[in-house]
Amino acid sequence: MSFEDLPQDWTAVPLTSPRVAGAVVDRVLSEKLRAEDTLLLISCDERGVAYPPPILISETDWQADGQERREMLEVLAALGVPSIVVAFSSSRPLPSGVVDAWHADVDAAFAAAGTRLLGVFTAWSHTVRSVSQVPVGT
Repeated sequence: MSFEDLPQDWTAVPLTSPRVAGAVVDRVLSEKLRAEDTLLLISCDERGVAYPPPILISETDWQADGQERREMLEVLAALGVPSIVVAFSSSRPLPSGVVDAWHADVDAAFAAAGTRLLGVFTAWSHTVRSVSQVPVGT
């Protein structure tokens, strides 16, 4: 599903489906934002419905060391939202080792904060991919 396929009321639809969540990531992350190495967080309620607006952090250093990455994610996880969708974006595909490191730290930070992780995605030019191992909807 791409953002063109989203229903008109997509802002009221739970992001518990990887297809819907991926389409919303595609909708929110413009090509310009992807080129700016933007970290996207879509805060959601208990049902997985997004709270507007999304959190966009551009110029993210995807090569940041583990300590710096974990500190930033712990601050973001302290927002205390019930559930969240996270996406890592760049103008080209991020190396799998980078994605894996960020994904592991996202999992740890939000789990420690009691936030249900609905999905983790990576986005680059005209592409959005789920990298979640999370059973969505649980």
